[in-house]
Amino acid sequence: MMGLDNRFNKVLLLTMSLGLLPLLYGCSQPQVDPSQQAIPTNSDQWQKTLGDTFERLPEADRKLLSRYMLRMKLSSAYESGAMPRITIKQALTQQREYERLHPNNPTGKKSPIVISQQIETANNLNYPVDLLPVKTSESDSLNQVKLQFVLSNHGKVAIKSFKGTLTMQEKRLTKNKRFNVPLTQFEPPIAPEQAGKIVIESSIEDINVMRAIKNNKGVNIEITEGTIVLVDGQEIEFDELLEK
Repeated sequence: MMGLDNRFNKVLLLTMSLGLLPLLYGCSQPQVDPSQQAIPTNSDQWQKTLGDTFERLPEADRKLLSRYMLRMKLSSAYESGAMPRITIKQALTQQREYERLHPNNPTGKKSPIVISQQIETANNLNYPVDLLPVKTSESDSLNQVKLQFVLSNHGKVAIKSFKGTLTMQEKRLTKNKRFNVPLTQFEPPIAPEQAGKIVIESSIEDINVMRAIKNNKGVNIEITEGTIVLVDGQEIEFDELLEK
């Protein structure tokens, strides 16, 4: 009987041990909430570190997190190397709020038009154009009038040539006046902090335009289309689409 009891006790202990295995395994392998995973501040590690965690997120959260990551890569924080330390849950919260405030630009992508406008403004500051007063009479209003513009070079390289469109703005004009400039070669090239003349002939039919060019006070001239070629071969482009 003693042998039988010993065998029974061993079987009982084994059964109890096997029954405890799932419980012990469950305690040693807790299910971690994927939203609590920290996002590496080094974006190069995102794919490696977040791959498995990303797959465990609901589909809507995966898309939201993808837009957050893209927005971060397009941000100044990414450019400066100062990515924020944040969890996925915090990132999702921030992205939802950002998209609520910017429904048409969820990734914070910079508009190419805005960037181009900034370049255009910088170009016009570096290469301003002024109109020299024109001596003419009222009878010249339907005739070809010789106009002289002064192109200044505030860049670092001499200007070899210019071809494009100049636009004149003046408060009395209901519509800006455009002047087409054929290819103009500067001999000698316009050195930095120097200026050169652009001479063209244009038909002036608007009496207000005629008055404006006779007295250039309050007149603003800008390059709205065309190309300035520098002596080193570099081309400075101006785009008229930005003026519409």
